[in-house]
Amino acid sequence: MGIGGDGTAWDLQVQSLKEHFKVIIFDNRDVGRSTAENDPYSIKDMADDTVGLMDALGLENSHILGASMGGTIAQELILAYPERVHKLILACTLTHVGRFRVSPIHTWKWVRLNDPENEAFPLEMLSWGMTHEFLKNTQAVDDMLADFRNPPFPVPAEAYARQADALLAFDALDRLGVISTPTLVMVADQDILTPPWGSEELADAIPNAQLKVLSGGGHCFFWEIPEAFNQTVINFLSA
Repeated sequence: MGIGGDGTAWDLQVQSLKEHFKVIIFDNRDVGRSTAENDPYSIKDMADDTVGLMDALGLENSHILGASMGGTIAQELILAYPERVHKLILACTLTHVGRFRVSPIHTWKWVRLNDPENEAFPLEMLSWGMTHEFLKNTQAVDDMLADFRNPPFPVPAEAYARQADALLAFDALDRLGVISTPTLVMVADQDILTPPWGSEELADAIPNAQLKVLSGGGHCFFWEIPEAFNQTVINFLSA
């Protein structure tokens, strides 16, 4: 999952996907029920964590689906452990966050560290994550704000900042040409955080990658248009 997110963020995917596949979701380090850290770490470290989990579960290889920051983790995973990935899906992600002098992630990190009551940060998340049409839906917005402000597994601000620093240092663009694994790059047409041009760049850098742009969603299109998201995943993995 993406920055600060835990396995519960996949709730709208699990039921649909498990009708076709064995589905394993997990919490990245520093969030959810995973071990908290004290020192800095990298996106590559989180890719190593994922392969360590696969080892512990006895999985020789698997389909890998990563969304947002999870997509950067998936890129590092395929580059370091290509034999462990059967098919790769990169959703709403970029391949060179570290090249931006200014990124919304800088703002999110600052807000998170300076919003002890967790009032402003959820507003940032919704503003960047959802479509304008969704933001007009008062009940849906209020429900999501309530979830963000009272998460089942709160993420300490310092942990969020460590994940932000890892993401802000990530750059894989010049290394992607070696990937030979079947790859799908997914994005929604109204994503303003990781816009479609970023997915086009990512797909162009990976030999023979497929690009799918879905209509009617923002950055968090796995929440906003879950049926279309899930069916796209199922179609690619089943082909």
